[in-house]
Amino acid sequence: MQTRYDTEEVDARDRFSFWRDAVCDSYVQLGCETDNRQNFRGLIDISRHSALSISRVSGLAHRVERRKRDINASTDSYFLLSLQTDKTSRITQFGNAALLRTGDMALYSSTDPYALNLAENFSQTVVQLSADKLLDRLPNARVLTARRIDGTQGLGKLVRQNILAFAEHLNSENTTQQELVQETLIDLIATGLAAESQAAVELSSPEQHVLLRAKAMISDNLSSPDLNRDLVAHALGMSVRRLNSIFAKEGTSIAGFIRQKRLDGVARDLRDPRYDAQSISEVAFRYGFSNLQSFSTQFRKHFDRSPRAFRTKV
Repeated sequence: MQTRYDTEEVDARDRFSFWRDAVCDSYVQLGCETDNRQNFRGLIDISRHSALSISRVSGLAHRVERRKRDINASTDSYFLLSLQTDKTSRITQFGNAALLRTGDMALYSSTDPYALNLAENFSQTVVQLSADKLLDRLPNARVLTARRIDGTQGLGKLVRQNILAFAEHLNSENTTQQELVQETLIDLIATGLAAESQAAVELSSPEQHVLLRAKAMISDNLSSPDLNRDLVAHALGMSVRRLNSIFAKEGTSIAGFIRQKRLDGVARDLRDPRYDAQSISEVAFRYGFSNLQSFSTQFRKHFDRSPRAFRTKV
């Protein structure tokens, strides 16, 4: 179920009261304060599903606080993961404080007091899920709250990218696919937290953890021309055959995934004005392509046009 709350749709004098109610309806009961009641602006787009909800929230500076009286009046137990997409926020719980900048993430629990301080013109993606779902995978999840997860590198980057990507598929009319995407999202969150804490995590499929580690290793080494399936398998302590069999369940191979990530990176930069001064060969070399003829052939096969035509949008 998709719901949208937009302060622009109500009278200016009622906007912050509307916002406070919208936040409570979308997440959990809590207090909400701002120094700018007269001109407050905020927007929540929330999609609710059987195992979790995911929302995009943005607005002006304010503070929300989950108080003991809010908790005492509630019978539900949730974890929430805030993924900062612009500006900053600060999450405080159990005496821990996490300052999130763009790309960072942090977990917090609805069954204990917490506070969020949100900066002017902030935006976040927030995942809210049943506490039981996460605790089944990560029994010590509560001790990991209000701890910053760096979403700009390594496994944290992969988790962030996949949360945002999978969120686009949650509204599928295919019930089986929707359930699978939800379980995978919860696995991703558990994996990211476990990696930060070196905790053991029980994924719904152990192979998902292997894939995440392999993909993180590939993403971090795309610029190396030596990156290949043997290097990835060795880094994970597995045989190429076994790791390829895991990738095959996603309809690809180790080499195919490396090639796909490299081509996507080149295509992205060819359309980015910041790289207009760089030649196509320079962009290709940056993503680990050492043979330009082979690169051009692969690029044309994948995008159905030459790199030059792709850059000029012919």
